[in-house]
Amino acid sequence: MIPMLQKVKMINFYHWFISIILSALICSAILILIHSWPNTLTMSKLFLLDGKPFNSDSWGPMIMALKYIGNNMREDVYDSLFQRGVKFQYPLTSLLLFDVPARLSGLSYEQLITMFNMISRICVFGTGLLTAHLLTQVTKRASGLPDQKTKTCNPVILYCLIMLLTLMFYPLIQSYLLGQIQTLLTFLTTLAILCWLQNRKIAVGVIVGFICLIKPQLGLLLIWAVIRKQWKMVIPAVVVGSVFVAVSIAMYGFALNFEYLSVLSYLSHHGESYYVNQSINGLMNRLTFNGANLEWDQKFPAYSAVVYYVTVISSLMLISFGLLTGFKNKKPHVIEFCIAILSTTMASPIAWEHHYAIVLPIFIVLSPFACYYYQNNKGALIVLGFGFLLISQYFEIAKAAANTPLNFLQSYLFFGACIVLYFLAAIAKKIAVNADRESTVITPSIPEFAVLTESV
Repeated sequence: MIPMLQKVKMINFYHWFISIILSALICSAILILIHSWPNTLTMSKLFLLDGKPFNSDSWGPMIMALKYIGNNMREDVYDSLFQRGVKFQYPLTSLLLFDVPARLSGLSYEQLITMFNMISRICVFGTGLLTAHLLTQVTKRASGLPDQKTKTCNPVILYCLIMLLTLMFYPLIQSYLLGQIQTLLTFLTTLAILCWLQNRKIAVGVIVGFICLIKPQLGLLLIWAVIRKQWKMVIPAVVVGSVFVAVSIAMYGFALNFEYLSVLSYLSHHGESYYVNQSINGLMNRLTFNGANLEWDQKFPAYSAVVYYVTVISSLMLISFGLLTGFKNKKPHVIEFCIAILSTTMASPIAWEHHYAIVLPIFIVLSPFACYYYQNNKGALIVLGFGFLLISQYFEIAKAAANTPLNFLQSYLFFGACIVLYFLAAIAKKIAVNADRESTVITPSIPEFAVLTESV
């Protein structure tokens, strides 16, 4: 039974976040003692002291695609680069990030890489600050929580705790060190969640529109919004997307742009077996020993009917879950928005570890509700904390199971995301039940005779 909101106090945030941070520190210390590398502490040290990404995981393929298009305008850039071992998997709209600034400013691609690495570094700190601000806004604005008449936490301490948690969050730091555009997308996703909470739907639409230029799969968020008639979000996103798609077509041609549809089809039929792919597709490819597991292979795994159909069914289930959870709600809750974001990410056949950096702001949004609704169920909070720990840490030891039937253990990050998704769904249901109870108490039914009296 769910207690009435005004009669319950939430578990102190200090205790919750300090316990999460201590758990992460203890876990990292154990990993260091057993010589497990990389781990969150060593990666945070690299990020803070060295500061320079050791790879150009996104920037490199983008630049190679731009150079190839410049010399071979009429040829399929994707197929040609795939044959050369370059897995360029972005839509051509993503190339505008480099192409337009290069043409307008005259900067070289190498100079632009340096600039984007600086932006990515700022985005890591920006994600931490936005996430901390998101937490303060959740406790003030989000429905489904008791009114906070007194300050539960010192804001300075709270911001420091969240920033520390950010610097120890493996997917985000790994994203930066790889030279991944996901670092920027994580920042934008965090900003979109904050804007949704503040009821700035137009801003959310603009942000989602920009994200879709890099990851069109997240266009599913627009279907989510259409189902709920959130036109203030849908229209700006469509406008932003249409403008940049038009620019991309004008610069690279219609045929080259729409070759990306065949790329998506190919990726869905093959996926990735590399252990960094934390999706059902990656799990199934590894379980069936289809493709390289421990080493990055420039080739894609062979087509497997079993892997493909399990991937399709699981993706449809996750997408349906994300789209339909709370679809009758006229005012979608921020928790439901987070469900849509996470389920869409998990449904993708290829979901790299760094794609789960978006779990950080989602977990922070979820935390106040978890502390409130599960305050009498410490076991549930431990399970949620364990799920977050699976996502926030890197466990090198899981590789030992690669060549055994136990290699499903390599998908520990995906399982952690499943735990977070479960709690999001459970809390969304509790919020809906509480809202119904509150509305029943606030707006009791009026006896028929009273209506008749007023009419007379």
